Amino acid sequence: MTRLAPALAASLLALAGVAAAADPAPPKLPDRVWRVGVFEAPPYAMRGSDGQWRGLIVDLWKEIASELNLRYRFGEASPDTILDDVAHGRLDLAVAPFAATIDRERLLDFSHAFLDVEMGIAVRRSDEQERWTSIARALATPTALRLYFGIVLLVFLAGTTLWLLERRRNPQFSGDALQGVGSGFWWSGVTTVAVGYGDKVPITFWGRMIALLWMSVSLILITAFTAFVTAKLAVAEFGRVQGPASLRNVLVGTVEGAAAAEFLRTQRIQHRIYPTTSSALEALHRGEVAAVVYGATTLDYYVARDANLDTEILPQTFDRQALAFPLPDASPLRDPINDALRRYLIQPGWRDLQDRYLTVNQPAAGGRDH
Repeated sequence: MTRLAPALAASLLALAGVAAAADPAPPKLPDRVWRVGVFEAPPYAMRGSDGQWRGLIVDLWKEIASELNLRYRFGEASPDTILDDVAHGRLDLAVAPFAATIDRERLLDFSHAFLDVEMGIAVRRSDEQERWTSIARALATPTALRLYFGIVLLVFLAGTTLWLLERRRNPQFSGDALQGVGSGFWWSGVTTVAVGYGDKVPITFWGRMIALLWMSVSLILITAFTAFVTAKLAVAEFGRVQGPASLRNVLVGTVEGAAAAEFLRTQRIQHRIYPTTSSALEALHRGEVAAVVYGATTLDYYVARDANLDTEILPQTFDRQALAFPLPDASPLRDPINDALRRYLIQPGWRDLQDRYLTVNQPAAGGRDH
Protein backbone atom coordinates (compact mmCIF):
# COMPACT_ATOMS: atom_id res chain seq x y z
CA MET A 1 0.00 0.00 0.00
CA THR A 2 2.84 2.37 0.88
CA ARG A 3 4.52 1.50 -2.42
CA LEU A 4 1.35 2.45 -4.38
CA ALA A 5 1.00 5.89 -2.79
CA PRO A 6 3.92 7.55 -4.63
CA ALA A 7 2.76 6.00 -7.94
CA LEU A 8 -0.83 7.18 -7.40
CA ALA A 9 0.34 10.69 -6.56
CA ALA A 10 2.51 10.75 -9.69
CA SER A 11 -0.44 9.64 -11.82
CA LEU A 12 -2.67 12.37 -10.40
CA LEU A 13 -0.04 14.99 -11.07
CA ALA A 14 0.33 13.75 -14.65
CA LEU A 15 -3.44 13.86 -15.22
CA ALA A 16 -3.57 17.37 -13.80
CA GLY A 17 -0.84 18.41 -16.18
CA VAL A 18 -2.72 16.93 -19.15
CA ALA A 19 -5.92 18.75 -18.11
CA ALA A 20 -4.07 22.00 -17.75
CA ALA A 21 -2.57 21.55 -21.20
CA ALA A 22 -5.99 20.78 -22.71
CA ASP A 23 -7.59 23.85 -21.15
CA PRO A 24 -4.93 26.53 -21.02
CA ALA A 25 -5.54 29.72 -19.14
CA PRO A 26 -6.64 32.63 -21.36
CA PRO A 27 -3.77 34.92 -22.34
CA LYS A 28 -3.33 38.01 -20.25
CA LEU A 29 -4.39 41.14 -22.09
CA PRO A 30 -2.10 44.16 -22.16
CA ASP A 31 -2.82 46.64 -19.41
CA ARG A 32 -3.76 49.62 -21.53
CA VAL A 33 -6.66 51.89 -22.49
CA TRP A 34 -8.38 50.40 -25.53
CA ARG A 35 -9.60 52.76 -28.24
CA VAL A 36 -13.25 52.10 -29.03
CA GLY A 37 -14.88 53.81 -32.02
CA VAL A 38 -18.58 54.67 -31.94
CA PHE A 39 -21.10 56.81 -33.82
CA GLU A 40 -24.78 57.69 -33.56
CA ALA A 41 -26.88 54.74 -34.71
CA PRO A 42 -30.06 54.47 -32.60
CA PRO A 43 -31.05 52.26 -30.92
CA TYR A 44 -27.62 50.62 -30.96
CA ALA A 45 -25.48 53.62 -30.09
CA MET A 46 -26.72 57.00 -28.83
CA ARG A 47 -25.04 59.83 -26.97
CA GLY A 48 -27.17 61.46 -24.30
CA SER A 49 -27.26 65.09 -23.26
CA ASP A 50 -24.69 64.25 -20.57
CA GLY A 51 -22.23 63.10 -23.24
CA GLN A 52 -22.46 59.45 -22.20
CA TRP A 53 -22.95 56.74 -24.79
CA ARG A 54 -25.69 54.16 -24.43
CA GLY A 55 -27.65 51.79 -26.66
CA LEU A 56 -27.98 48.07 -27.25
CA ILE A 57 -24.49 47.46 -28.62
CA VAL A 58 -22.87 50.07 -26.37
CA ASP A 59 -24.42 48.48 -23.28
CA LEU A 60 -23.42 45.02 -24.51
CA TRP A 61 -19.83 46.22 -24.88
CA LYS A 62 -19.90 47.71 -21.40
CA GLU A 63 -20.95 44.32 -20.00
CA ILE A 64 -18.18 42.52 -21.92
CA ALA A 65 -15.55 45.08 -20.92
CA SER A 66 -16.63 44.87 -17.29
CA GLU A 67 -16.27 41.10 -17.25
CA LEU A 68 -12.83 41.31 -18.85
CA ASN A 69 -11.74 44.22 -16.61
CA LEU A 70 -10.86 46.31 -19.65
CA ARG A 71 -10.09 50.00 -19.55
CA TYR A 72 -11.33 51.76 -22.68
CA ARG A 73 -12.14 55.16 -24.10
CA PHE A 74 -14.98 55.92 -26.51
CA GLY A 75 -14.13 58.06 -29.51
CA GLU A 76 -16.73 59.27 -31.99
CA ALA A 77 -15.84 58.31 -35.55
CA SER A 78 -17.31 58.71 -39.01
CA PRO A 79 -19.50 55.81 -40.17
CA ASP A 80 -17.72 55.97 -43.51
CA THR A 81 -14.18 55.62 -42.13
CA ILE A 82 -14.54 53.76 -38.85
CA LEU A 83 -13.93 50.31 -40.37
CA ASP A 84 -10.82 51.59 -42.12
CA ASP A 85 -9.61 52.99 -38.77
CA VAL A 86 -10.12 49.57 -37.18
CA ALA A 87 -8.44 47.72 -40.04
CA HIS A 88 -5.33 49.94 -39.82
CA GLY A 89 -5.10 49.83 -36.04
CA ARG A 90 -6.15 53.41 -35.36
CA LEU A 91 -9.02 51.93 -33.35
CA ASP A 92 -9.01 48.68 -31.37
CA LEU A 93 -12.71 48.02 -31.76
CA ALA A 94 -15.90 49.45 -33.25
CA VAL A 95 -19.06 49.49 -31.16
CA ALA A 96 -21.67 50.02 -33.86
CA PRO A 97 -24.22 48.01 -35.88
CA PHE A 98 -21.84 46.40 -38.37
CA ALA A 99 -22.69 43.17 -40.15
CA ALA A 100 -19.91 40.65 -40.73
CA THR A 101 -19.99 40.59 -44.52
CA ILE A 102 -17.57 38.76 -46.81
CA ASP A 103 -16.18 42.00 -48.24
CA ARG A 104 -15.50 43.37 -44.76
CA GLU A 105 -13.84 40.18 -43.56
CA ARG A 106 -11.24 40.60 -46.28
CA LEU A 107 -10.02 43.72 -44.49
CA LEU A 108 -10.51 43.02 -40.78
CA ASP A 109 -11.68 40.50 -38.22
CA PHE A 110 -14.97 40.10 -36.36
CA SER A 111 -16.06 38.71 -33.05
CA HIS A 112 -18.77 36.09 -32.75
CA ALA A 113 -22.15 37.37 -33.96
CA PHE A 114 -24.51 38.56 -31.25
CA LEU A 115 -27.64 39.59 -33.18
CA ASP A 116 -29.35 38.59 -36.43
CA VAL A 117 -30.62 41.62 -38.32
CA GLU A 118 -32.38 42.59 -41.55
CA MET A 119 -32.64 45.54 -43.87
CA GLY A 120 -35.85 47.51 -44.22
CA ILE A 121 -37.40 50.00 -46.62
CA ALA A 122 -38.85 53.36 -45.60
CA VAL A 123 -41.25 55.12 -47.98
CA ARG A 124 -43.44 58.20 -47.83
CA ARG A 125 -46.86 57.55 -46.39
CA SER A 126 -49.36 58.21 -49.19
CA ASP A 127 -53.10 58.59 -48.68
CA GLU A 128 -55.81 57.70 -51.18
CA GLN A 129 -56.13 61.29 -52.39
CA GLU A 130 -52.44 61.45 -53.23
CA ARG A 131 -52.68 58.18 -55.12
CA TRP A 132 -55.59 59.39 -57.24
CA THR A 133 -53.75 62.66 -57.84
CA SER A 134 -50.74 60.78 -59.20
CA ILE A 135 -53.01 58.72 -61.45
CA ALA A 136 -54.78 61.83 -62.75
CA ARG A 137 -51.40 63.47 -63.38
CA ALA A 138 -50.25 60.43 -65.36
CA LEU A 139 -53.40 60.50 -67.49
CA ALA A 140 -53.18 64.24 -68.19
CA THR A 141 -49.77 64.48 -69.82
CA PRO A 142 -49.46 66.39 -73.13
CA THR A 143 -49.15 63.10 -75.02
CA ALA A 144 -52.32 61.79 -73.38
CA LEU A 145 -54.25 64.97 -74.21
CA ARG A 146 -53.16 64.79 -77.86
CA LEU A 147 -54.33 61.18 -78.00
CA TYR A 148 -57.74 62.05 -76.54
CA PHE A 149 -58.17 64.93 -78.98
CA GLY A 150 -57.14 62.75 -81.92
CA ILE A 151 -59.70 60.07 -81.06
CA VAL A 152 -62.50 62.63 -80.70
CA LEU A 153 -61.52 64.22 -84.03
CA LEU A 154 -61.58 60.86 -85.82
CA VAL A 155 -64.97 60.03 -84.30
CA PHE A 156 -66.27 63.39 -85.48
CA LEU A 157 -64.92 62.93 -89.02
CA ALA A 158 -66.35 59.42 -89.29
CA GLY A 159 -69.77 60.59 -88.10
CA THR A 160 -69.78 63.59 -90.44
CA THR A 161 -68.80 61.43 -93.41
CA LEU A 162 -71.57 58.96 -92.70
CA TRP A 163 -74.11 61.78 -92.39
CA LEU A 164 -73.07 63.20 -95.76
CA LEU A 165 -73.58 59.78 -97.40
CA GLU A 166 -76.86 58.93 -95.65
CA ARG A 167 -78.69 62.23 -95.28
CA ARG A 168 -80.68 62.10 -98.53
CA ARG A 169 -81.98 58.52 -98.22
CA ASN A 170 -81.83 57.63 -94.55
CA PRO A 171 -84.38 59.33 -92.25
CA GLN A 172 -82.26 58.39 -89.23
CA PHE A 173 -79.71 61.02 -90.34
CA SER A 174 -82.18 63.62 -91.61
CA GLY A 175 -82.69 67.14 -90.33
CA ASP A 176 -80.52 70.20 -90.52
CA ALA A 177 -76.73 70.06 -90.53
CA LEU A 178 -76.41 70.33 -86.75
CA GLN A 179 -78.88 67.51 -86.15
CA GLY A 180 -77.37 65.37 -88.88
CA VAL A 181 -73.78 65.79 -87.71
CA GLY A 182 -74.95 65.08 -84.16
CA SER A 183 -76.62 61.86 -85.30
CA GLY A 184 -73.48 60.83 -87.17
CA PHE A 185 -71.28 61.66 -84.17
CA TRP A 186 -73.55 59.58 -81.93
CA TRP A 187 -73.39 56.62 -84.32
CA SER A 188 -69.61 56.73 -84.67
CA GLY A 189 -69.18 57.11 -80.92
CA VAL A 190 -71.27 54.09 -79.92
CA THR A 191 -69.67 52.08 -82.72
CA THR A 192 -66.19 52.99 -81.46
CA VAL A 193 -66.85 51.64 -77.98
CA ALA A 194 -68.53 48.52 -79.47
CA VAL A 195 -71.91 49.30 -77.92
CA GLY A 196 -73.88 49.63 -81.13
CA TYR A 197 -77.37 50.40 -79.90
CA GLY A 198 -78.82 49.87 -83.40
CA ASP A 199 -80.98 52.99 -83.28
CA LYS A 200 -79.05 54.42 -86.24
CA VAL A 201 -77.72 52.24 -89.04
CA PRO A 202 -76.51 53.07 -92.57
CA ILE A 203 -78.64 51.84 -95.49
CA THR A 204 -76.67 53.03 -98.54
CA PHE A 205 -73.86 51.02 -100.10
CA TRP A 206 -71.14 53.59 -99.44
CA GLY A 207 -72.53 54.28 -96.00
CA ARG A 208 -72.16 50.61 -95.10
CA MET A 209 -68.65 50.54 -96.55
CA ILE A 210 -67.70 53.48 -94.36
CA ALA A 211 -69.35 51.75 -91.40
CA LEU A 212 -67.30 48.58 -91.95
CA LEU A 213 -64.12 50.60 -92.33
CA TRP A 214 -64.85 52.56 -89.16
CA MET A 215 -65.53 49.36 -87.18
CA SER A 216 -62.05 48.12 -88.10
CA VAL A 217 -60.46 51.45 -87.27
CA SER A 218 -62.40 51.60 -84.00
CA LEU A 219 -61.05 48.22 -82.93
CA ILE A 220 -57.49 49.48 -83.44
CA LEU A 221 -58.24 52.78 -81.67
CA ILE A 222 -59.80 51.14 -78.62
CA THR A 223 -56.97 48.61 -78.38
CA ALA A 224 -54.36 51.37 -78.56
CA PHE A 225 -56.26 53.56 -76.12
CA THR A 226 -56.64 50.71 -73.61
CA ALA A 227 -52.94 49.89 -73.86
CA PHE A 228 -52.03 53.54 -73.40
CA VAL A 229 -54.19 54.01 -70.30
CA THR A 230 -52.96 50.72 -68.83
CA ALA A 231 -49.35 51.79 -69.35
CA LYS A 232 -49.99 55.17 -67.74
CA LEU A 233 -51.62 53.53 -64.72
CA ALA A 234 -48.69 51.14 -64.48
CA VAL A 235 -46.27 54.07 -64.58
CA ALA A 236 -48.23 55.77 -61.81
CA GLU A 237 -47.79 52.64 -59.67
CA PHE A 238 -44.26 52.04 -61.01
CA GLY A 239 -42.91 54.96 -59.04
CA ARG A 240 -44.30 53.62 -55.78
CA VAL A 241 -42.01 51.26 -53.90
CA GLN A 242 -43.97 48.25 -52.68
CA GLY A 243 -41.12 45.91 -51.79
CA PRO A 244 -37.49 44.99 -52.51
CA ALA A 245 -38.25 44.04 -56.12
CA SER A 246 -39.43 47.56 -57.00
CA LEU A 247 -36.25 49.25 -55.73
CA ARG A 248 -34.77 48.94 -59.22
CA ASN A 249 -37.40 51.33 -60.56
CA VAL A 250 -36.55 54.34 -58.39
CA LEU A 251 -33.76 56.36 -56.81
CA VAL A 252 -33.01 54.99 -53.34
CA GLY A 253 -31.33 56.68 -50.37
CA THR A 254 -29.11 55.02 -47.78
CA VAL A 255 -26.47 55.88 -45.18
CA GLU A 256 -22.74 55.99 -45.77
CA GLY A 257 -20.73 53.08 -44.44
CA ALA A 258 -23.79 50.81 -44.12
CA ALA A 259 -24.14 47.28 -45.42
CA ALA A 260 -27.22 48.59 -47.23
CA ALA A 261 -24.94 50.70 -49.44
CA GLU A 262 -22.94 47.59 -50.36
CA PHE A 263 -26.16 45.73 -51.14
CA LEU A 264 -27.48 48.51 -53.40
CA ARG A 265 -24.16 48.77 -55.19
CA THR A 266 -23.83 45.02 -55.84
CA GLN A 267 -27.44 44.84 -57.01
CA ARG A 268 -26.88 47.83 -59.34
CA ILE A 269 -29.73 49.77 -57.78
CA GLN A 270 -29.48 53.52 -58.33
CA HIS A 271 -28.91 55.14 -54.95
CA ARG A 272 -27.72 58.25 -53.16
CA ILE A 273 -25.57 58.25 -50.02
CA TYR A 274 -26.41 60.45 -47.01
CA PRO A 275 -24.24 61.05 -43.94
CA THR A 276 -26.87 60.09 -41.35
CA THR A 277 -30.14 58.20 -41.08
CA SER A 278 -32.05 61.37 -40.22
CA SER A 279 -30.71 63.19 -43.30
CA ALA A 280 -31.70 60.27 -45.53
CA LEU A 281 -35.23 60.25 -44.10
CA GLU A 282 -35.50 64.01 -44.51
CA ALA A 283 -34.50 63.59 -48.17
CA LEU A 284 -37.28 61.03 -48.50
CA HIS A 285 -39.73 63.50 -46.98
CA ARG A 286 -38.64 66.18 -49.48
CA GLY A 287 -39.08 63.78 -52.39
CA GLU A 288 -35.39 63.60 -53.35
CA VAL A 289 -35.54 59.79 -53.17
CA ALA A 290 -38.43 57.37 -53.43
CA ALA A 291 -37.26 55.10 -50.59
CA VAL A 292 -34.59 54.72 -47.92
CA VAL A 293 -32.92 51.34 -47.43
CA TYR A 294 -31.16 50.82 -44.10
CA GLY A 295 -31.30 48.73 -40.96
CA ALA A 296 -34.96 48.04 -40.21
CA THR A 297 -34.59 48.59 -36.47
CA THR A 298 -32.93 51.98 -36.93
CA LEU A 299 -35.62 53.04 -39.41
CA ASP A 300 -38.30 51.92 -36.96
CA TYR A 301 -36.64 53.95 -34.24
CA TYR A 302 -36.58 57.21 -36.22
CA VAL A 303 -40.02 56.86 -37.79
CA ALA A 304 -41.71 56.00 -34.50
CA ARG A 305 -40.24 59.07 -32.83
CA ASP A 306 -40.86 61.72 -35.50
CA ALA A 307 -44.42 61.96 -36.81
CA ASN A 308 -43.45 64.94 -39.00
CA LEU A 309 -41.51 62.63 -41.32
CA ASP A 310 -44.79 61.29 -42.76
CA THR A 311 -42.95 58.02 -43.37
CA GLU A 312 -43.81 54.36 -43.02
CA ILE A 313 -41.76 51.17 -42.96
CA LEU A 314 -42.76 48.44 -45.41
CA PRO A 315 -43.46 45.08 -43.75
CA GLN A 316 -41.04 43.24 -46.05
CA THR A 317 -37.48 42.87 -44.78
CA PHE A 318 -34.57 41.24 -46.62
CA ASP A 319 -30.86 40.43 -46.65
CA ARG A 320 -30.61 38.89 -43.20
CA GLN A 321 -27.15 39.31 -41.67
CA ALA A 322 -25.38 39.03 -38.33
CA LEU A 323 -23.98 41.89 -36.23
CA ALA A 324 -20.57 41.50 -34.61
CA PHE A 325 -17.76 43.63 -33.19
CA PRO A 326 -15.21 44.64 -35.87
CA LEU A 327 -11.59 44.11 -34.79
CA PRO A 328 -8.15 44.42 -36.41
CA ASP A 329 -6.66 41.18 -37.73
CA ALA A 330 -4.93 39.13 -35.04
CA SER A 331 -6.36 41.34 -32.31
CA PRO A 332 -5.66 40.02 -28.80
CA LEU A 333 -9.19 41.06 -27.89
CA ARG A 334 -10.94 38.60 -30.19
CA ASP A 335 -10.74 35.40 -28.14
CA PRO A 336 -11.48 37.03 -24.76
CA ILE A 337 -14.45 38.91 -26.27
CA ASN A 338 -15.76 35.71 -27.87
CA ASP A 339 -15.52 33.84 -24.57
CA ALA A 340 -17.33 36.65 -22.76
CA LEU A 341 -20.01 36.79 -25.46
CA ARG A 342 -20.67 33.07 -25.20
CA ARG A 343 -21.31 33.46 -21.51
CA TYR A 344 -23.30 36.69 -21.63
CA LEU A 345 -25.63 35.95 -24.56
CA ILE A 346 -27.29 33.09 -22.68
CA GLN A 347 -27.97 35.19 -19.60
CA PRO A 348 -31.24 37.06 -18.88
CA GLY A 349 -29.35 40.36 -19.04
CA TRP A 350 -29.02 40.09 -22.82
CA ARG A 351 -32.76 39.57 -23.16
CA ASP A 352 -33.34 42.57 -20.91
CA LEU A 353 -31.16 44.75 -23.14
CA GLN A 354 -33.12 43.70 -26.21
CA ASP A 355 -36.41 44.37 -24.43
CA ARG A 356 -35.15 47.84 -23.54
CA TYR A 357 -33.99 48.89 -26.99
CA LEU A 358 -35.73 46.70 -29.58
CA THR A 359 -39.39 47.09 -28.72
CA VAL A 360 -40.24 49.54 -31.53
CA ASN A 361 -42.65 47.72 -33.88
CA GLN A 362 -41.00 44.32 -33.68
CA PRO A 363 -40.44 41.44 -31.26
CA ALA A 364 -37.64 41.95 -28.81
CA ALA A 365 -36.11 38.54 -29.50
CA GLY A 366 -34.22 39.75 -32.53
CA GLY A 367 -33.28 42.81 -34.50
CA ARG A 368 -34.53 44.15 -37.80
CA ASP A 369 -31.39 45.82 -38.95
CA HIS A 370 -28.67 45.66 -41.50
